[in-house]
Amino acid sequence: MKSILITVSMVGLLSLLGFSQSKGPLNQKDQEAKIVKLKVTGLSCAGCANHLHKVLKAQHGVLENHVEYPGDIAVVTYNPNHTKPKEIIEAIEGKTTYRVEVLHKKKSNENGI
Repeated sequence: MKSILITVSMVGLLSLLGFSQSKGPLNQKDQEAKIVKLKVTGLSCAGCANHLHKVLKAQHGVLENHVEYPGDIAVVTYNPNHTKPKEIIEAIEGKTTYRVEVLHKKKSNENGI
């Protein structure tokens, strides 16, 4: 009986710790975040993608990034109060041999086509 109580207590404690570490509602910084999708030329392997990920991670103002290889796409979440897409591109092109351009969404007409 004592071991059951200890086990239940431990499970309850772990549950409380898990809830205290989970993210709540978005904070002010998260609400200000923007996303830019970049076409990257010059990625030739997964190692290149990993290198680009590290360069982006070190860039001031970049909150998250995901580099797709194959596909040669980098999706970057950034804080516009600390950096801009132009600065992100300059950091990539200044620290690597890759060439980068912003991918723009195609505009649809009024009928949604």
